[in-house]
Amino acid sequence: MTPSSTGPERLSGVTAIILAAGVGSRMGAAEPKVLHPLLGRPMALWVLESIHTVASDPAILLLSPATAALHALAPKGTLRAEQPEPRGTGDAVRCAIPVLPVGATEILIACGDTPLLEPSTISALIAARRAAKVPLALAAFHAEDPTGYGRVELNDAGRATRIIEERDASPETRESDLVNAGLYVVERAWLETALKGLVASKATGEIYLTDLVAAAAAAGSPAPILLGSGADLEGVNDRRQFADAAAALRERINAGHMERGVGMVDPTTIWIDPTVEIAADVTIEPNVMISGATAIGARSCIESGSRIHQSQIGEGCTVRSSDISESRLRDGAEVGPFAHIRPGCDIGAGAHVGNYAELKATILGARVKVGHHSYLGDTTVGEAANIGAGTITANYDGVAKHATSIGAGAFTGIGTLIVAPLSMGAKSKTGAGTVLLEDLPDGALAVGVPARIITGRE
Repeated sequence: MTPSSTGPERLSGVTAIILAAGVGSRMGAAEPKVLHPLLGRPMALWVLESIHTVASDPAILLLSPATAALHALAPKGTLRAEQPEPRGTGDAVRCAIPVLPVGATEILIACGDTPLLEPSTISALIAARRAAKVPLALAAFHAEDPTGYGRVELNDAGRATRIIEERDASPETRESDLVNAGLYVVERAWLETALKGLVASKATGEIYLTDLVAAAAAAGSPAPILLGSGADLEGVNDRRQFADAAAALRERINAGHMERGVGMVDPTTIWIDPTVEIAADVTIEPNVMISGATAIGARSCIESGSRIHQSQIGEGCTVRSSDISESRLRDGAEVGPFAHIRPGCDIGAGAHVGNYAELKATILGARVKVGHHSYLGDTTVGEAANIGAGTITANYDGVAKHATSIGAGAFTGIGTLIVAPLSMGAKSKTGAGTVLLEDLPDGALAVGVPARIITGRE
């Protein structure tokens, strides 16, 4: 979904207004639906991304007080307008008019709850209006379940003469499955004049944007329709539709990665955010989640049950059923199974972190081995050191965190407890069950509780 520098040239003079003021009560959630994340991106920003692929001018998010937080999540340069009270879609567009850039000549109006909207649909609708040389064009589709949608009425030439909201439709009209997608392209000058003529519905007090269609037809310019697919035009109104949209986006994203050479054993169980970069010849097993600005290098294997967030995975790495967040694995590193790599870790080339190990803000040098059931927090480990199973760095004294330094080639025996802050020198060793309370010189051996340094000290 991200625009490519080698893709078609984007249009200028087209400004989008994305209607994102609604709360979406049918979702049954405290958070407005346009803010609900789909694969790490708020629903309305999927619409914005598709528009950005087609139009080079900044888009306008039309927000309400309830959805105002969306603007801070949008890309830099996105414009903002606000509808103080819910007075209908026509009033919403009126609120956005003062924010339109001076050079905007065409206005694209889209709904923030249509995350599957394709750039090709937007381009085709713009082209349809220009070809027809009329002030307004709209998108419509045949809905499997048209409940809740406005029905589109056509003339003999197949152009729209009006949109009838469901609450105003007769039983006969409700039988129609040709519905309004809420996607319009409008000539700016005509839009600004036509909006002034819209009046509020006596039944609801709302100003309907859909009344523009009848206004255009009355002026002798019935709107051409782009007959699209519900697969990309259907809105998300409830949890079921939300899940369907998420699955469709997952399928698009995974298909793109597989086309570029990423191997997926079962793509229906793999969830990848659109911000993730994966090199060719990576293998991803079932039941994996990869999110944030994550990058994975060639020939790496992400095994079943792994979760990777905002991390950099080098080439030839193996992640076995583990959780990695805001960290880095350098080339050839192995993690897991069932390891937990918390934020701030840097796992060196060829290093190994064993099962049930946990690391936090820890740097491992090349070829370090961390045994199973170990915990290293705020720790730096030199290359080729061996951290025995059950080794713990006690980095928190109840008030502050403290650092531990373990030198290159050091060896900790099983069950070693290192009470920070302290350092173990290069090639130093601890015996099994040692409780180390003081610095250990290079090459020294410490054993016991508390530790006694029995070699390497004068």
